[in-house]
Amino acid sequence: MSYLSDYLYQYFDEVSYKEFYRDVFPVGSFEQKGVFEKGKYNGILVEVTNEKLNSGKPRVLRHTITDDLEKLDEVVSRDNFCLMSPISYAGKTRDSSMARELYALAFDLDGLISTDKSPYSGIKELFWQIENTDYRIPKPTYVVSSGTGLHLYYVFEKPIPLFENVLEQLEVYKRKLTWFLWHDSISTLHDKIQYEPVCQGFRVVGTITKSGERVRAFKTGPKVTMEYMNSFYPEEFQVKEFAYKSDLTLDQAKEKYPEWYQERIIEKKPRKTWIFNRRVYDRWLQRIQTEYSIGHRYWCVWVLAVTAMKCGISLEELERDAFGLIERFNKDESPFTKEDVLAALEGYDSAWFTYPVEKMAYRSDVPLEKTKRNYQKQSDHLEEARAIRDIRQKRNGTNWDDNNGRKPKNDIVQKWRLEHPEGTKYQCIKDTGLSKNTVKKWWDGEHVSKKKARVPDFPTIKSVSQSIIKTKSDSDTVNVMIQLPKSTLDKINNMSLEELETVMEVQEDENIIGYAYYRMIFLKNNKNK
Repeated sequence: MSYLSDYLYQYFDEVSYKEFYRDVFPVGSFEQKGVFEKGKYNGILVEVTNEKLNSGKPRVLRHTITDDLEKLDEVVSRDNFCLMSPISYAGKTRDSSMARELYALAFDLDGLISTDKSPYSGIKELFWQIENTDYRIPKPTYVVSSGTGLHLYYVFEKPIPLFENVLEQLEVYKRKLTWFLWHDSISTLHDKIQYEPVCQGFRVVGTITKSGERVRAFKTGPKVTMEYMNSFYPEEFQVKEFAYKSDLTLDQAKEKYPEWYQERIIEKKPRKTWIFNRRVYDRWLQRIQTEYSIGHRYWCVWVLAVTAMKCGISLEELERDAFGLIERFNKDESPFTKEDVLAALEGYDSAWFTYPVEKMAYRSDVPLEKTKRNYQKQSDHLEEARAIRDIRQKRNGTNWDDNNGRKPKNDIVQKWRLEHPEGTKYQCIKDTGLSKNTVKKWWDGEHVSKKKARVPDFPTIKSVSQSIIKTKSDSDTVNVMIQLPKSTLDKINNMSLEELETVMEVQEDENIIGYAYYRMIFLKNNKNK
């Protein structure tokens, strides 16, 4: 028995895995086995078996958990590594876009303080702080001993539908509570906190741990409400826009969240995404095999999973590649296991579509560079770049082919940029021999016009979608990939020729300028018909 299980056993009642999951998922939560029931979904359990594929990598199984919970008996009887989240899903994928109802908020807690003099120091401090609300830790319904750490489950009296806006609020809330749980008086890893998404899977109660023991669950408190959870934190961290399952029908959701209903239910659109070329995935897989470092192997695989999602790589291919890294990563003294891989594969989730490149680089400790051409072919990017160049030349009353009023150094910089669409200022300085200040001065071209004009009010949002616009030029049909929110595209589509000309005169955003330009071509062509 681990020291954590030993401590919990002294003060709380242990429950079986069946009792635990029955309490988390009450009777009627899921579909009956073999029966389709509208408005009901199922749990999903992931199992890493000891069976090897032809590639030598372990076979990964995904089980649908129906209302009878019978599949748990089968899984627990095998000594395999298993994960499950306290969430119901539509279909058979654990992608957050398919998450439907949240039955519990679960938190991972590692690195609990333990010394020879005081082996229970960290876990004692945890429960002391739970009983003293000034320390901002609500009382969990269950605490699970996972072997080396703890899982805290806050089981809701009624499940919460995971509409997109609710999920976003829950992510903010979970991050706040995680910070308090990993306090430096509780965990030795306070400076290395693992912030996990709401849909994170956790080791299944009753299954085997790394040390060969069983994952054990202990009842520590009553079920909770979101109102109770909110009471511990200031308004900015609270989950306010939510409803319990019985209080919000699909029709009510349509009325309350019309945009979500139109896009996700009627049009069945996926979450907004950034799409990478598969070469990005292949290159990253190649790099981490030689550039990984101890302490960042998990994040290297996690970034691989995120990149796979963005590149449209199948989960099966990702799993083969990720498990194939184990042998290479284990050349060092600190072991990297299949359990670590499976945990890192949580990154294969549409929730991480817009995860910033800078953070991916920081987590993995492998430098990443942003593309400068919105993931287009170089020829397509050059076409757009030249169009924007011509627009700017027109503003300034000059032509690219003449020397009237243009500074030679500006010519050099602009010519180099057209020839190197992904190039950096540093590379330009190195190739041209120009000074840093000169390149910086002419990087965006000569800006002569000082005309003040009304800038159309384009909304700014955090996530953007990519749209492919097909329009006819004088002779050809041109496909243009524009990275703009739909609201901006709609605004530009409703503009007159005069308004579009104003946009191109006063706007600095190349995406807006480019689309306005092609929109002008479209209007002129149709005007002549």
